[in-house]
Amino acid sequence: MSLLKRDIAKFLKVYHKFENVTLEKHDCEALYGEIAVVDKKKQHWKNYKVLITINSSYPRTIPSVYEMSDVIERDWDYHISEKGACCLDITHDLILKRNTGINIIEFYRDVIYPFFANHQYKIAKGHYANGEYKHFGEGIVQYYDTKLGLKEPSIIVKLITEAINNQKLEANKECPLCGNPKHKKCCRPIINKLRLYGKNQLKKDLAVFEEKLENKSTEML
Repeated sequence: MSLLKRDIAKFLKVYHKFENVTLEKHDCEALYGEIAVVDKKKQHWKNYKVLITINSSYPRTIPSVYEMSDVIERDWDYHISEKGACCLDITHDLILKRNTGINIIEFYRDVIYPFFANHQYKIAKGHYANGEYKHFGEGIVQYYDTKLGLKEPSIIVKLITEAINNQKLEANKECPLCGNPKHKKCCRPIINKLRLYGKNQLKKDLAVFEEKLENKSTEML
């Protein structure tokens, strides 16, 4: 029995409202069931019908989650696509989870369930419990600002480019990116972190910041 099959069996023993289902023409395992959101006082808020798909690269994968009951309005303001695909978290943070490997029970507890609980929180309070995050290019800019402390597009472009090219710069020599006497004390740690996101994501990020730079140059003309 594969690790995925074993972990799904464990999941079903914990979450009895789910079942292992078969999807035609899909090379993955699927769980279909109901999530009942309750508050801290154990008061029932809402039920959601949910489909979770997990591909064969488990545990180094991120499950796809679809809200099947149409409880959530199909709008990016609610972090959901027209087809019900849930945007569970910031893409970069999900990539880091994938890199280290997930456990489906922990992922459900820490990511999937909170997504639906947060929807109910927004309905009740008008905002999300842990703040709002944007989508697409604006979301990438927000992530670099809030999570990495990087604001200036020209510097970010240099850092991402270096991370993509994967050149080994001398740790104890002057940094060619910012001019610090020692590369290891300034840009090197940031570049190493950026590399964790993978070249595919970094190329998307680079396109966003290059566009910002281009727009900034146009405004200055």
